[in-house]
Amino acid sequence: MKKLVTVLGMGIAAVLACPAQAQGPADYPARAVTLVMPYSAGTGIDTATRALAEKLRVGMKAPFIVQNKVGAGGNIGSEFVARSAPDGYTLLVVANTLAMNPSLYKNLPYDPVKDFASVGLLFKGAMVLVASSKVPARNLAEFIAAAAKAPGQYNYASSGVGTPQHLAMELLKEATGMNIVHIPHKGAGEAVTAIAGGQVEVGFVPIQSALAQIEAGKMHALAVSSPVRQEALPSVATVAESVGKPFDVDLWYGLFAPAGTPPAVIDKLHRQMQAALAEPDMRQSLKAQGMTGAVSTPTELNALVRADLARWARVIEARGIAAN
Repeated sequence: MKKLVTVLGMGIAAVLACPAQAQGPADYPARAVTLVMPYSAGTGIDTATRALAEKLRVGMKAPFIVQNKVGAGGNIGSEFVARSAPDGYTLLVVANTLAMNPSLYKNLPYDPVKDFASVGLLFKGAMVLVASSKVPARNLAEFIAAAAKAPGQYNYASSGVGTPQHLAMELLKEATGMNIVHIPHKGAGEAVTAIAGGQVEVGFVPIQSALAQIEAGKMHALAVSSPVRQEALPSVATVAESVGKPFDVDLWYGLFAPAGTPPAVIDKLHRQMQAALAEPDMRQSLKAQGMTGAVSTPTELNALVRADLARWARVIEARGIAAN
C-alpha cells in the first residue's frame, strides 16, 4: 500500500510539474510580458516603447504590456524590475539615468550591474541646446561670449536634478567655463515651456520636444549634443564643433531583465528585438520621436553601463551634484 501511495504521489508530482515545464525558456513567452517604463505616459520614449511592444507581440505571439512606474528619477520602476522574478516576464526599458543614479542617490535600492541582465540597446536620441527667442545669441559660440560678459546672470532649464539634460549642461559648463544657474523643472515639457516663454534663457532638451517651438520661432537651436549633426536639424552644429573639444551626450535607452534570467530567454528577446527594430515602419516611428534604433549585444550594453557609471561619477563629483 505504501508503495502504491508513493507511486501515485510521484505521478501527481509529475503532472503538477508540467505547467512549470510549459513555461520554461523553450516555450517562452507562455503568457503576457510586462515592459516597465519609469517615465510618464505620452513621452517620446513611452510612444517608441509601445510601438516596440506591438512588434514583440506579433513576433513572439504573446502580449507585451507597457506599465508606467514613475518616480524618484526612475528608481521606483528600476527597483521593481530588479526585485522581480528572473523569468523574463518583467523587463525594464530605461535610459542612461541607470548609470547616473548610483552617483546621485546615497541609498540606491538596487545595483545597476549586479541586479540586472542586459538584453541590448533599443534606441538612441540626441538633445539640442535651445535658447529663448529673447536671447540674441544664434549659436553656441555667441551664447558662450554673452554668458562670459554676464557671469551668473543667465539661467538654464533641465528636466530635473541629475537628469541627462542637467548633466549635459554641467559637462558643457565644465568644458567652457560658463557661469550660468540651474533651474530644474519637472520633465522636458516644463523645461521647453519655460525656455519658449522666456522665463529661462537656455537648456538641453530632446530634439523632438523642441522642434515645434523652434519652427514657431519661440526658441532657436544653438547646438546638438551628439558627435554628429542631426537629420532633423542639419544646419545646427554639434557642441564639439562649436567648442573644439570632444562632447557626446546622446540619450540611450536599453532593455534589461532581472539578474539570473535564463540566457535562452535573453537570447530570444534579443533576436526578436533586433528584428523589430529593423522593420521600416518601426524605423519611421522612431524617427518621428527624434530617435533611431540602436541594437547592441547584451555584452556591449553591459560594457556601456559600466563605462557610463565611471564617466558620470566623475562629472557628478566634480560638479557637486546630489539628488538627495
